[in-house]
Amino acid sequence: MADFNIVRDYDWTTIPRGSGYRNRAPRVYLKSYKVKSSESLNRIKSYANVVANTDADKFYDKLYSEIADPEDIFRIPFFGDSVRSFSNEYGDTFQSAFLGGIDSVLTGASKLFGETGTYVGMNNINAIQEGGKAAMEGKSVSDIIGAAANELAGKKYSTAPGSYIETPKLYQYAQNDSGLEVSFILDNTLNSDNTKNTKLVEHLTRINRPKRINSIIMEPPRIYEVKLAGIRYIRWASCSSFSVKLLGAKRMIDGKIIPEGYKIDMSFTSLTTEVSNFMDKIN
Repeated sequence: MADFNIVRDYDWTTIPRGSGYRNRAPRVYLKSYKVKSSESLNRIKSYANVVANTDADKFYDKLYSEIADPEDIFRIPFFGDSVRSFSNEYGDTFQSAFLGGIDSVLTGASKLFGETGTYVGMNNINAIQEGGKAAMEGKSVSDIIGAAANELAGKKYSTAPGSYIETPKLYQYAQNDSGLEVSFILDNTLNSDNTKNTKLVEHLTRINRPKRINSIIMEPPRIYEVKLAGIRYIRWASCSSFSVKLLGAKRMIDGKIIPEGYKIDMSFTSLTTEVSNFMDKIN
């Protein structure tokens, strides 16, 4: 496994290599993994992990570890300001299939009779009760809708502007964490290390792009384990964006355009929900 210790071995700062001051530099730790099996097989193994009912840590570890092999380690200087951003959403959503069906009944019945007027809230409740009775008796969906519709049809309509039944808002599970932005510079002038720096840029470009093996098989980009010491941990992430900028003057050297330096920007986005369990692994 290759270890690219950019903090220690590359010219991102004027502080000499080997100096103890470099050890104090904040850094982000990346371990790249090469996906080794097909998408369909990956999905099957992921479902198998769910059925196994393992604890949280083992579940996340096995989500990709059985289908991907570790390849490289990167230790990159980190001086960014934004390290975490997420949102939480609660919605008026019926999580139960039964309650969801009743909600659909009301919606359908409202469309059916909505041209004549607007229903009083109590009529909607009675419609739910009638639909519920039909459901408990094991009747078909059409019979359930019919029972609710008949209840609404038999009531007088109101000229009130509308009705609203308050229901509990439930948490909407989603991947809503922003990516971790990583940015660093490689200087080609301090130690005339343009070859070393260029090879690193080429390697990062290669592993973060898909590779075609033959006419029908393609290898996906690497996935990563990401750790920003004491702040953030992402068990599985993808490099969702990657850019390289040429800094300063450019020259042709050995048939290649070589700038005075490179600026590399990368963003790592979690492939799973960043659960609170990950906070136990930030140190």
